[in-house]
Amino acid sequence: MFDLSIKSIWYVLIRDYMSFKKLFKISIFPNLVNPLIYLLAFGLGLSKLVGSVYGVPYFVFVASGLVAATAMSAATAETTTNAYIQMKVEKTYEAIAMTPVNLQDIVAGQIIWAGIRSVIFGSLFLIIVAVLGVMHTWLVLFIPFVLFITGIVFGTMGLIFTLLIPNRDYINYYQVLVIQPLYMFSATFFPLSVFPKGLRIISNISPLYHSAIICRALLAGNIDFYSLSFHFMVLLLMILVLFFIPVRLVQKKMRK
Repeated sequence: MFDLSIKSIWYVLIRDYMSFKKLFKISIFPNLVNPLIYLLAFGLGLSKLVGSVYGVPYFVFVASGLVAATAMSAATAETTTNAYIQMKVEKTYEAIAMTPVNLQDIVAGQIIWAGIRSVIFGSLFLIIVAVLGVMHTWLVLFIPFVLFITGIVFGTMGLIFTLLIPNRDYINYYQVLVIQPLYMFSATFFPLSVFPKGLRIISNISPLYHSAIICRALLAGNIDFYSLSFHFMVLLLMILVLFFIPVRLVQKKMRK
């Protein structure tokens, strides 16, 4: 049975915020420069050749996909590398577990913080996109909420992987075999219609694909409420299915 305490989760979030504040300036560079390079290379490099995709200017198409991808990367970093250090090196989980904060509160706090981290860096990249003149509608104000949900999904996925690996080197496999392919094949740079059928099927279950579709609609102002509701519900369903897995894994690890 799961008994989450909002007060305990808040303590975990405060602890994560204090740690994040110390490293914020260092974190900006990798979290924003990488998508900016992709935006300039694909958005500017191909926009004159491609023109538009399904009525959306190609630069807007890429920019919106990269906003979602930035959220994915931020959450993944939090619950893979950062979480591994906290669990295996600093023994933070064990230390917190000695307090009234229980294990599921720790997991929930870590995942929620991953969502907040996604909002921070995703919104910063969104500001860059705005400076480049891409935003044309007030609907972009809803994007941070989408980034939060995206961060929760990828934060949960990352934490599950981190809890299963025997050492830190395996995080590289997760980045190369999971995150990087999702980055490239989730309608971030190209519509799924250009890919073979088998790859399209795989891409359709990618959380990044659903997040990119929502961000693109909000950024371009092309709203289809039925479509957006579907993609949003898929992300929520992923959270419901995945969330309890890291809780169980942490409980098993702490018993050893």
